[in-house]
Order: sequence, then C-alpha cells, then structure tokens
Amino acid sequence: MRANKITRWIDVRKRAATVIIASEYYRSKESGKRLPILKPVFLLAVLQRFVYVLISLFRFNRKLFIPYRRLSFYRFWRRLIGISRFEVPDLLPEPASFKPFSLPVRENPEVSIVICVHNHIGFTYNCLQSILANTQGVSYEVLVVDDYSTDGTGKVLSQVEHLRVIENEANIGFLKSCNKALQHCRGTYVCFLNNDVQVLPGWLSHLIAPFHQVDGVGLVGAKLIYPYGLLQEAGGIVNYKGEPANYGKFGDPQGIFFNYLRETDYCSGACLLAKRTDLTILEGFDETFAPAYYEDTDLAFRMRYVLNKKVYYQPLSKVVHFEGVSSGKVATSGNVKRYQTVNAEKFEKRWRHVFETFPPTANHTLVARKFIKGKTILIIEPLLPTFDQDSGSRRMFELIKLLLKLNWNVIFSPEANTQEEPYYSTLVNMGVWILNKPVFHKSSKYLIRPVISIVDVAWVSRPHMNRRYGRFLKKNGIRWINDAVDLHFLREERELEITGKDSKKLRKVKRRKKRELSLFRASDTVIAITDTEAEVLNGYGINNVQVVPNIHRPVDEPLPGFADRQGICFIGGYRHQPNVDAAVWLVEEIMPVVWEELPGLPVYLLGSLPPRRVIDLQSDLVHVPGYVADVSDYFLSSRIFVAPLRYGAGMKGKIGQSLEFRLPVITTDIGAEGMGLTDRVHYLRANTTGEFVHAILELNRNSELWSVLSKGAAEALSPYSPQRIRETLAEVVGQGR
Repeated sequence: MRANKITRWIDVRKRAATVIIASEYYRSKESGKRLPILKPVFLLAVLQRFVYVLISLFRFNRKLFIPYRRLSFYRFWRRLIGISRFEVPDLLPEPASFKPFSLPVRENPEVSIVICVHNHIGFTYNCLQSILANTQGVSYEVLVVDDYSTDGTGKVLSQVEHLRVIENEANIGFLKSCNKALQHCRGTYVCFLNNDVQVLPGWLSHLIAPFHQVDGVGLVGAKLIYPYGLLQEAGGIVNYKGEPANYGKFGDPQGIFFNYLRETDYCSGACLLAKRTDLTILEGFDETFAPAYYEDTDLAFRMRYVLNKKVYYQPLSKVVHFEGVSSGKVATSGNVKRYQTVNAEKFEKRWRHVFETFPPTANHTLVARKFIKGKTILIIEPLLPTFDQDSGSRRMFELIKLLLKLNWNVIFSPEANTQEEPYYSTLVNMGVWILNKPVFHKSSKYLIRPVISIVDVAWVSRPHMNRRYGRFLKKNGIRWINDAVDLHFLREERELEITGKDSKKLRKVKRRKKRELSLFRASDTVIAITDTEAEVLNGYGINNVQVVPNIHRPVDEPLPGFADRQGICFIGGYRHQPNVDAAVWLVEEIMPVVWEELPGLPVYLLGSLPPRRVIDLQSDLVHVPGYVADVSDYFLSSRIFVAPLRYGAGMKGKIGQSLEFRLPVITTDIGAEGMGLTDRVHYLRANTTGEFVHAILELNRNSELWSVLSKGAAEALSPYSPQRIRETLAEVVGQGR
C-alpha cells in the first residue's frame, strides 16, 4: 500500500515536470528564441524528471526503458528528457510517392469538407488520407480549392477519385478561396479544414454532435493538437482589449479545463464547422480580412452577435495541426503572416463595443465562469453511468438529463474508467464536464479543488464515495447531498438472514451500518430511492430525507401480444450479488419443476459480467448471452419476466424496465418493494419455489391474466415518469449555496 502511494506520487510529479519541459522547449522554439537550457524552471523540471525516472527504474519498474530500445541516440535523449514524451503516435509520415485512392461517393452528403491549398502537396495528401481513414458515421464530400499551386498539386489531386477540385486561375488567398468553395457545397454543414492537419478518429461526428444536443449552436471548433502532443488550442479566447489567444496553448491536452464541451469566443479556421444556411446568410468569411487572419474570429463574432447563435469548443474532435506550414510562423514582408497585424486593427475597431465587456484576464476559473452560466452541480460516482448495463447507472443517467433540462451545469467526477466508451462521449456531447482522473491518482480531490469555486451543490452516490468526499466538500462550503442509491446495510442484513448469520460477517455488517448512518447524519440532504427506505431512515432519527426514485418511460409503440411470445426473461448486473442468487434459484430450483409440465420453455438470463456461477447454468433451455447493448428484442419476444430476488434493497430497475415494455412480472416482496405495486393488477407475487412455479404456469397459460398485468404496467409506472421526477429533483437541488 505504501509503495503504491509513493508510485502514484512520483507519477503525478513526473508528468507535471514533463509537461513543463515540453512546453518550455516548444514555446521557445516557436518564438525563435534560444532554447531554455539555462532557464531555471526548465532546469528544475529536467532535474525532477531525472530523479523520478531513476527512482521508478530502480525501485518500482525495471521495464521502464523497453519503449526506448529501438530509438536513435538523438530520439532516446529527447524522450528521456521529456521533450518528445507526448508525441502523437501513428501520424502519417511525409509521403514518398502519391498513390491514387478513392473517397466515398455521396449523393446528398451531410457535410461538405472544404480544404484550400497553395502548394505543400505532401501535407494535403496526408490530410485527405487521414479524412478517409478516420471519418466514420457521417456522409461527406471533400472540395479542394487549388489556389494556383505550382508544385504539381493539381496532378496529384486529379488521381483522387470522387474528390471535387476547384482550380483558381490566380492566387486569391485562403479567405476568398473558402468563400468560392461555399457556393459549390451540397452538405447541410460545411467544415473548413486546413491542409496542414491530420484528423483523428471520430473527429467529424463529434463536431456535428453539439448541433443535435444544444439549442442555438452556430459554429463548432475542434481541439487542435501539435504533432509533438501538446495543446495548440482549446477554443479561442478574446480579452477585454480585443486580443485573441489560443486557450490552453502548450498545455496538457488531458487537463480538465480543456476537456469539456463549452461555449467559447471563437474557434480557429484550421477546423471549424457551421450550417451552410448560416454561412450563406453571413456571406461566408468577411473579405475585409482578405487574404487571411482574423476572418475566423470575425466569423465567430458575427455568428454570436449578428445571428445570436452560440460558438462551441468540442474537445472530442481532435485534429493534429502542423501550424505555420502555409503562412509561415513569423511575419515577414513577403508572407501572409504579416496580415495578422493589419487585420488585428480592423477586428479591434469593429468589435470594440463587445469585448470591452469581457474580463481582463483568461485564467481557467474565469473562463469557466464566463461560459458556464447559472448553478453548477458536482456529481461523484465510482464509475461513469453505464446506462445500458445496470439500474443504478441508468437512474443516474436519467437524473443527469433532467438536471440539464433544469438548466444546471453538471460536472461529473468518476473514480475509475473515466473515458470508457460509449459512455464518456455520450455524456460530453450532452454537455457534461467529466473530470478525467489519471490511473496513477487514487483520489479525485486534486481534480475537484480547481473547480470547487464554481460548484453550488455536490451529489455523492454510495457509502464509500460519501465517506471519501462528503466532509471534504462540506468543509469547502458545498451543500452535500448523500444519494444512498439503496441502503447497503439493509441489503446486507437481509442477505445474512438468507445465508446465515456468521458472527464475523455480522460484526462487519454492524460496522458498515454504523458508518453509513453516520454519513447520513452528517450530510445536508439524504436521497432515498423509495418511500420504504425513507421510513427506515426516519426510524433511525434521520429526517433530512427526500425520495428520488428510478425514472421510467413506457415504450410508446404497438407491442406483440400473448400468442406471439414465449419463454422467460431475467436481467441483472451480475456484479450485484442478489442478481446472481436470483439467477441460480430460478434455474436450479424453480425451473426444474416448471419444465416437468412445460418441457421446452426457454429461459434468458440477460445482464453484464455474468460470473462463472451464472455461465455454468447454460443449457439447451437456459441462455446466458452476457452483455447485450439493446435488450428490447428479448423483452418483446418473452412472455414472462421473472425476478426471484431473495434479498436486496432499493427500487429494482429490472422491474421497472419490464413494466416499460408492458411485460408481465413475477417477483418477490423484495423485488416489488417501494414501487406501490398491487398483486394480480400490476404483477404476480411469489416468495417461495412453489409460488413461483404456480405463477409461471398460470401466467403462461392464462392470456386474460397476462393482458390485465400488461395493461396495468402503464399505471404502475406513472409515479416514475420524467415529468414527475423532474419536479421532485428541482425541489431537492434548487436551494443552491
């Protein structure tokens, strides 16, 4: 344990030192200054990194240098010092030849990708190759404007099948070339893309996502990354003097302030996307800024202050930018870069009345406050909500959606698997700010501290999370909501009643119960999932309890009837022991008796992470498919849902899920607990093997009873509709700080 703590401490500081080293090195290199060899901050960071690497090598990780073995001497030392530690892997190298290839054919593309080029065919070729390799799930066309290139660009482009090429008879510059291409675009959206970029997987689908998730979006820009791995831009920020800056430049791309979907002042023209109709209204880029520079900043401001639409930075869309290839990195009398100074004056004069209202500085907290309006809730959970795998995750996912509709900003802090897909991208695209915790950190407190000043309420789920963070949040003046999810001590006490009261386990449960009740008393508000559990807590003198149950939406479509179904269905996340116990009881004790009268009746044990105990239940009649992304086919084809839960606590999501599909349910008192269900109206009650056998046989043969229970499902779910829970949730969180 002590060694792990030291290792984490070293990893944290080694990464921090490496970011400083790489940032100082490339910052000096870009500005044309001398390398920072004698700069104190650089030297100190290099010294720290060497110390941490040596400690790791000799104390913890003797295989540390395996990735270094095949590097040249020059690259070995660059990597060892940390200069090239974050280089983007698998970038396309400079092409030795230009082989013909073909882009997809689309009659009605969703996106028109516009690339304006003047020479540098190697970069253009690689840009097109990266688009082909890394653009999935979106129909697109590519238009390249050849702005009078002289290096054979036209010949190479002519070999790319289905590429639309527009040739300029004279060099008219980037801005006018983009506007010219706009007239030829067929897509709903237009994406302006530099030729000196390589796009990474998912870049385009993520650029489009905010238009489907957020109202009033006008323009979206990508996260721009240097090929050496540091951040070039996480959206553009304009200060009160009208000076634009690439927010996060030379920073760590994994930093928490650079990885949430948010509004921004502008986005770089290296990669930005807008609706074609909006661009047409604005007549594209303003040619006042021709040939280039400030046209993208001005477009964003016109999108915001003329069309009253929002400009968003999308961290999930990642684009590697080889900055300065076309225009140069330093302004000279002969290159396009010189227009940066000329156009700065034009921009400042046009928009002075707007940016004079902006804050004087652009530190992380002020940027967050500038673009995150209203109240903010911090949610702390062990994992991202895997909404298609377990009931607790689905409830949290639905609560997040309701909080967003209530205009709360949501910051989510998971302890592990912080970028597990598809859950991570789903939440980010909804507008949830996820605090990504590196694996070498045990606690998320160091991530929470920088954002705590903008948090009004904290919602902490499950006992161990509340134990770790509850009092820490309260000390920082944050209102602490303790979401029990279910009463763990109640579930464990019930388990002991079934499995036997072993003295050692009994003492363990009593300790946990005492700790859990202590956390409830210390918190500002306790969330119970059912009225039953609220009453249990009231009995222990805990009166700051409010009930926020599961949320259910009935399937609103015609469903198969009794005659079109067969078989029995059960579902549960098998990390939860009561579900394992239920599956075993069903297959080993209940079904053998049922099969004596209905020998061919199939059973489907759905759910994620089935252990060996459940997998071994498989047979010709028992099917254990494991995790299934969409279980609707099982719920629509099965005749009965059976949940023989012998112990547990809280509201059972599996029961609600079955009722959503109007699939008749047979379950125990524990399974139906807290839902207000009536036997033989909303479900069939069974608590013993014999009762389950009788209920399965009766329901399998009695179509009238089946229809009664199916119709009763909608009534049973009415208290758990999103509209009802939204009102409750507004009362719970609405007090703020």
